[in-house]
Amino acid sequence: NRSRLFEEICDQPEYYLNRIESLILKKCVVEIRNVLEQNQISIIELGNGNSLKTRILLRPFLSNLKKVCYFPIDVSLKMLKNSIRDLSREYVNLQVFGICSDYISGLTKINEFIKMNDNIPKRKLIIFLGSSIGNFDPKESVHFLYSIRRYLRKEDALLIGIDLEKDKSILDKAYNDRKGVTAKFNLNILSRINRELGGKFKLSAFEHKSFYSIQKHRIEMHLESKIDQQVRIEAIGKIFYFKKGETIHTENSYKYSHERLKEVVKNAGLEVTKNFTDPKKQYSLVLLKKVSDTTKS
Repeated sequence: NRSRLFEEICDQPEYYLNRIESLILKKCVVEIRNVLEQNQISIIELGNGNSLKTRILLRPFLSNLKKVCYFPIDVSLKMLKNSIRDLSREYVNLQVFGICSDYISGLTKINEFIKMNDNIPKRKLIIFLGSSIGNFDPKESVHFLYSIRRYLRKEDALLIGIDLEKDKSILDKAYNDRKGVTAKFNLNILSRINRELGGKFKLSAFEHKSFYSIQKHRIEMHLESKIDQQVRIEAIGKIFYFKKGETIHTENSYKYSHERLKEVVKNAGLEVTKNFTDPKKQYSLVLLKKVSDTTKS
């Protein structure tokens, strides 16, 4: 349900991220392929979802390279199975190996698999799209990117999507769409607590609130209590008390300037090879490579 709601969010006119990222990808895919300078590649995707944007990469790679292997990593087994089935049907010359796991465990398994199999391309392109890096705070981003760095050799590359800082009104609209899909997505957290942990949340007693904090460079998503209330969660045997107007802070989405992005990348032991942006400079696809340990400051 959460995956389906997120796909619906991506289709909303206010939610520019998915649309602009796809446009940039279409424009830069040939250049990305040329930068890798290889006739074989293993593409590893962190959180592939429905793999729609992945297809933008796969088509030119498959038509020009001798061999392409695709390794999607996702925690949703259903999404993963659907993606593998559809891609295997669409691209008969593509080898797909899905891993249902968290990102780092998945990367460990894939790394071992590539090492042990001579017929699997050794050169890797790891992709992390959808501005998912923005869900980490800057310190966590450094830690996460440094964790990925361990699985990169000097000839490998990492492609990440970054949402750039822009006018507050554009950001606020993107996370408060008129159809209320983002609100449903946010409230779904309470539904899941009710379903999986025996929570007693009344969804009608909470309201979606989302806003951009210029000082913290992030979108904040909250669920605001409409009334004074108490909620029991059976699985942990606790009761939580909420005053009217009190919020549950559910999610952050950090936005970056190019300068702050460079700082995060540098601290993670990586460097920018190419930076692709749209004409309005609202979004960026960044191709990164590993800085060797001897030159890392």
